[in-house]
Amino acid sequence: YKLIYFGLTYCPAICPTELQKMTQVVNGLPPAQADKLTQLFITIDPERDSVDLMRDYVGLFHPNLVGLTGTRPQIDFVMKNYRIFATRVEDPKLNDYTMDHSTFVYLMSPEDELLAMYRTKDTVETILADVKTRIH
Repeated sequence: YKLIYFGLTYCPAICPTELQKMTQVVNGLPPAQADKLTQLFITIDPERDSVDLMRDYVGLFHPNLVGLTGTRPQIDFVMKNYRIFATRVEDPKLNDYTMDHSTFVYLMSPEDELLAMYRTKDTVETILADVKTRIH
């Protein structure tokens, strides 16, 4: 089973909040279920999210959280398959950019079938209760 979230390390609020929520869900599972679940954080910003940056960033949340990056074509391919919306937004105040993006957490089966999608409004308790019923 996989819990998957798409985001970026430069995200100021939503990404860290959702990754913390994923961590709390995994920590709330019985060990037998937690052992069957892989957590993935896939960048939508590979231009800035290097392997080293991703490793350091995911380490802030959970020791088993896996951060994935790649080339822009590789990331675009994965985003297309998961129907992820992401667009670059220039921020003249910062002389940099941010990213608007989808904020779903996906629960996938061992066969890579979509079991559930969780929204930012879903609480840790709601997600945990649902995940417990789906991991066998």
